[in-house]
Amino acid sequence: MVEPESVSPDVLERLAKLEAQVAWLSRQMQDQQAQSDARRATGPLPVRPTVPVVRPAPPRPPKAPSKPISSIVWVAGAGSILFLIGAIFFLHWSIQQGWVGPELRFLLGLAAGGGLSFGAARLLLGKSPKLGVALLLAGLGTLLFTFRWGAFDYHFYPPTLGLAAMALSTLLAGGLSARAKSGGALCVAVVMAALSPLVFSQGGHHEVALMVYLAVLMGAALLVPYLAKIGAQWGVARVVTLALIWLLMSGCVTEGLSEEALTRGLLLILHFLLAGLWIWLPKQAEPRPKAATLLWLLVCLAFGALAWSLWRQLGWAVEAFSLPILALAALNIALVKPVRARLEHRGADVALLALILGGLALAVPVALAWKWVGPIWGLFALGLAAALYWGERRGDQDAGMLRHLVWMTLAMTIVATLRWAFHGLEGLFGVSHGFSFGFIRTPFFNGLFLEGLFTAGAWALLALRSGSLRAFGFVGLQIVGGFVLSLELAYAAGFAGQSARAEGLVLTLAWGLLGALQWLRSLSETRQELRLGLAVAGYAWLGLASIKLLTVDLSQASVPIKALAFLGVGAMILVAALVGNRLRLARKEEE
Repeated sequence: MVEPESVSPDVLERLAKLEAQVAWLSRQMQDQQAQSDARRATGPLPVRPTVPVVRPAPPRPPKAPSKPISSIVWVAGAGSILFLIGAIFFLHWSIQQGWVGPELRFLLGLAAGGGLSFGAARLLLGKSPKLGVALLLAGLGTLLFTFRWGAFDYHFYPPTLGLAAMALSTLLAGGLSARAKSGGALCVAVVMAALSPLVFSQGGHHEVALMVYLAVLMGAALLVPYLAKIGAQWGVARVVTLALIWLLMSGCVTEGLSEEALTRGLLLILHFLLAGLWIWLPKQAEPRPKAATLLWLLVCLAFGALAWSLWRQLGWAVEAFSLPILALAALNIALVKPVRARLEHRGADVALLALILGGLALAVPVALAWKWVGPIWGLFALGLAAALYWGERRGDQDAGMLRHLVWMTLAMTIVATLRWAFHGLEGLFGVSHGFSFGFIRTPFFNGLFLEGLFTAGAWALLALRSGSLRAFGFVGLQIVGGFVLSLELAYAAGFAGQSARAEGLVLTLAWGLLGALQWLRSLSETRQELRLGLAVAGYAWLGLASIKLLTVDLSQASVPIKALAFLGVGAMILVAALVGNRLRLARKEEE
């Protein structure tokens, strides 16, 4: 055993340090064990999640909930109509009985109409504006028939004075609607003002005077939204106003005297400008007028139709009508930027683009010759389809604009298809072409083929896009493309000096070949949707060729032609079956 005296002091010092370190480690382990026991007894300590600081978005102004029309208003409206009918019958009966003289009856009518209108004003400016609209209808209606009786039945004054009195009444009603900020009151006033010329009509040609009256009415109605500051949301009143005024004006344009056509044309332009102000309501405090794009589209179409009627009445050259069409397209180009600022979005761009393209699509054939309208419409349909296809592939276009472009492309393509079908299918079994390039109708170089080719290309681009319209585009491509190609092949046979029977046989063979090729293509297609479409199209064309072969070709053809028809169609079907069988076997070997 080693004595302590024999151990060096250096060793003793190191041993003391080791004992101190062991003691420290033991205390650490005891402390950790105690903390672990405490956590098991009390559960884990809650961890306070880190909540990111998010700046609150600025509050949106609360949207006023739309209040349903109460039953009281409906009852009051029905009562107003019944009151008018009852007043008419009562006054008529009193005339027959001789109870009341003409003067007293006229004064009673004025008192009843004025009293109802005064009560309507109190309700409109009070707490029951919808009930006030119903009473205003009864009041103005009573005044309208009272003024009419005073002019035609009692001859107290000329009808022109009665019309002026009714115009003053409706003007006051318009001011009341602006004061009460009531679109319903404005609607009633405009309806009564539009009916007044019909009620006080004396016959004859007064179209210019009526158009002037309607222009004054439109100008007066245009002041109301600016006075009320909320007129952009009066959708019903704005639609009713435009519909009534343009309906009456269309009669003035189509039925007027030819010597007044130029004057009516100038008034038509004035109405068009007033309608534009009424639709867009520029520089009004309230943004985004309701239904503005649709109303503008309809007004432009109506203006073009009425302008064409006046153009024909003036006897001007048809080709020169392309100038006002181009002017209308230029106006819509100029409206793109201010309409964006007015609506605060690009929602109207597609509608304006449709009007611009529609104007160009109409102006070009009108300026050249009407026979070019088909190829021009087909070309525009193809251009719209191409714009839609590349716009969707890039993925940087506005979704709303693309959605509008889809429907605009579809509409233009359908219109071009109907135009082509009207001329292209009229000689289905006796192939004929209405026009062509130059003086010789060469196959594949004529206007009818180009018209169908452009339209088929538009359907093809619609079939290539994704979405629910893909199947619709595929069907359109089959119909237009198949008939365009087969009819042109048949025409080529006739152009080569063959008989009409040979043309019909070529048409049958073309249908059979088209069906066989598509059926074979379906066998090698891996996409289920496209494979099914190709198979159905193949069966359809083969069936159509067989039906034509059995019903038409056999009844008109000679024996050699019959033999060629059966041999040709039968051979194509057999070859398709053999090739299809080889493709099926090759697919099985690969699997």
